[in-house]
Amino acid sequence: MTNLDYLCNKDFAKRYFGKDHFVDNKSGFSVIKHGIILPNKDTMMGGITNWAGFGGLVDEQGNHIKTLPPTQIYEPEGEIEQRPETVVYLGLFAPAWGHNITINLSRLWFLTSETFKTQFKNCPVVYSPWAGRVSGFNYIGKQKNFSRLIEILGIDTGTFQAITKPTQFENVILPNASFDAGNGFLFFTEDYRETIDRIRNFAMKNRTPGSAKKIYYFYGKHQIGEERLAEYFKSKGYAIVRPEKFTFDEQLNILINAESFASTLGSCAHNSIFLRDGAEIILIPRSSSRFTAYQQVIDQVHPSKINYIDSSLSLFGRIHGPNCFIISEQLKRFFGDDFDGFEEDDFKFFLQYAKASLNDGVKVVSSAVQYYGKCFQDFWKQLKQREDLIESCDMPKGWEIFQSALKYQTHVAVNGWSQWLEENQVSNPLNQKRDIQAIKLDSSIYKFYYSVYFNDEEGWSAEVTSPKTAGTTGQRKSITGLKIRLDETAAKKFDVVYRVHKFDGKWTPWAKNDEELFSGGVKLNAIQIKLETKRT
Repeated sequence: MTNLDYLCNKDFAKRYFGKDHFVDNKSGFSVIKHGIILPNKDTMMGGITNWAGFGGLVDEQGNHIKTLPPTQIYEPEGEIEQRPETVVYLGLFAPAWGHNITINLSRLWFLTSETFKTQFKNCPVVYSPWAGRVSGFNYIGKQKNFSRLIEILGIDTGTFQAITKPTQFENVILPNASFDAGNGFLFFTEDYRETIDRIRNFAMKNRTPGSAKKIYYFYGKHQIGEERLAEYFKSKGYAIVRPEKFTFDEQLNILINAESFASTLGSCAHNSIFLRDGAEIILIPRSSSRFTAYQQVIDQVHPSKINYIDSSLSLFGRIHGPNCFIISEQLKRFFGDDFDGFEEDDFKFFLQYAKASLNDGVKVVSSAVQYYGKCFQDFWKQLKQREDLIESCDMPKGWEIFQSALKYQTHVAVNGWSQWLEENQVSNPLNQKRDIQAIKLDSSIYKFYYSVYFNDEEGWSAEVTSPKTAGTTGQRKSITGLKIRLDETAAKKFDVVYRVHKFDGKWTPWAKNDEELFSGGVKLNAIQIKLETKRT
C-alpha cells in the first residue's frame, strides 16, 4: 500500500504511481552467435554525455543488443580480440549501491538456475565494468558489499571476468533481465523477486536479535539539512544508520530486524527491499516533482506500508543535488506533532541551498514552486520576517525570484471563493457553469490595479489595488469584463496578460496592460492571468 497523503501536491504525484511494474516473463536466455562485447568507455565521447557511457553487446552483423542501463555502441579502434569460447554475459555493472541491487542484480538469477548448472557451469562469466573514475575496471574487487551479496546467492565471484577491450566470442549467452526497461517502462519479474528472497531468507536464517526496530538510513552526500532531519527521526525513536560504516551482513541484520524504515529517496531508500513483509516504510523525496523510478518498482516487490512525505524545499532542476531538507508540516503531521511554523534552522538550510544554486547559475523550476503551494508560501512569509538571516547568509542579487510574483482568486456563485492560485493557473473548472462575481489579486513584490465590468447599464466597478476585492459577493451579480494593470515600476519590466473563459465554452483572446476585456454579455466561469517579461 502506497500512501501519498503527506505530499504537498498529491494529485501531481499520482501520475508517477499506480502502475503495475510486475511482468510475468518466463525465465530464459538468448544466444548471440559471434557476439562482440564492447567494454564501457568514459561518459564523454565525441562531445556527447551519457551517464552510462558507451559500450555494450552487438551481434556479428553489428546490431546493438539493448540492455539496461542504456548505452551507445561505438566503432572499436584496432583489432577485436577473438576468443573461441562460449561465455555468460551479465551486462554493464553500473556504479552506486542502488544500481547494485537493481540492474546489476538483474541477470544473476541465471547463475543459480538449473539451466546454468547443467549446460553452462564451465563457461566463463563475464561483465563490463563501469569505466568511470568511481570504480575503474576492477568493479567486483572494489565493491565489497556487492561481492558479498553475490556470495550469499551461492555464486563464486572468483570466476567473474571483466572485459576491458573489444572481444568477440564464439557464443555469448545473455540471460533475460529480471529488472529492466522495456519500451521505456521499468519492470521486474519473478526471477528478481526470487533473487531478493534468497537474500532475505539468508538474513532471517542468520538473524541476530537486538537491532533497532525503527531505523533511519542516512545518505548525507549533497543533502543540505539532512542532519537535522535525521535528528528529528531520532527524537521519534529511530536509530540513525550510516550504511557505509557496516558490512553487507551487518546491514542485512539491521534491515531484517526493522519494523519501520525511513530514508530520503535514492540508493539508501532502495535498501527497503530487504525488509520483512509488512514493514512500515517512510520515503522523503529529494525535491518536488521528481520521484525515483527504481524505487517505485522496488515498492512492489514485497507488500509493505509505504508513506511518501514531502519534507524538502528543493526548487532547482538538479538531478544529483544538493537538495534542501526541512522539518515540514507534512512530516510533523505524520507523527501527530503540532506544527507551529518553520524554525530558524530551516531558513538557514534553505538559504545555503539557494545561495549555492544561484551562484551556480541554476534556475528555479517554476513547477516546483507551484508544487509546494501553500507550504512554500507560508515558508516564504516567515522567511521575509528574518532579514537578519538573509543578510548573514549574504544572499546574491536576484534571489527574490522565489517569491510568488502574482496570485489571484475568484468568487463564484454557490461555491464562494476559490483557493489562491499562482500565475497562469485556470481559476475554476471549465466544465462547471458557476458565474464569476468578484476577483482579488495579490503579490508581495508588485502592486496591481484592476476593475471588473458588470453590464452595459452599470459599467465598470471602481478600480482597486491588490489585494482588495473587485466585484461583489452575496449579491448574485455576475461580471462580464476585466482589466488589469501593473504599478509603474513593474510595468517597465513586465506585461500583465489575462483572458476569460465563457459559459459558451470559449476563451476570449488575451488582453494586456489595462486593455478592456469583454465577454460580449456572456457569463464567465474562469479567468487566467500571467506575467510576461517585456521584449527589448
